[in-house]
Amino acid sequence: MGRHHISLSPDRSIVIIAVSGARDTSTYSQSTPDFLEFFLAQPARKVLFDTRLAHAAIDSSKAMDLAEACGRQMPASRIAIVAREFDCAYARVWRRGLSATGHESFVFESVAEADAWLRSEADEDTLYVA
Repeated sequence: MGRHHISLSPDRSIVIIAVSGARDTSTYSQSTPDFLEFFLAQPARKVLFDTRLAHAAIDSSKAMDLAEACGRQMPASRIAIVAREFDCAYARVWRRGLSATGHESFVFESVAEADAWLRSEADEDTLYVA
């Protein structure tokens, strides 16, 4: 069963969403509206998306459709996706879907690196090494 948790960083500049478990159309239909309601209700336009404990339980084309649908409902944002490893399919699908809908996104293997990038001026094409 998939779960999600949404919060703000202590300085209220970054929305943090952590997802876990199997991610499918059911978990999407639960977590995405919760995320969008929270995200759109405050001014932060930076997101730390922690996917380290999640895995896709649907095919990649459907996952891409869901990521793009979420991205279209968001104002332009900077999104750091934290994955177990760089080649994690779930994180890569979300990065592609968010990038395709106009968001600056990058995949990281650590929360510290993701947070540093979100607080920096480095763009998504800059190779980031903490």
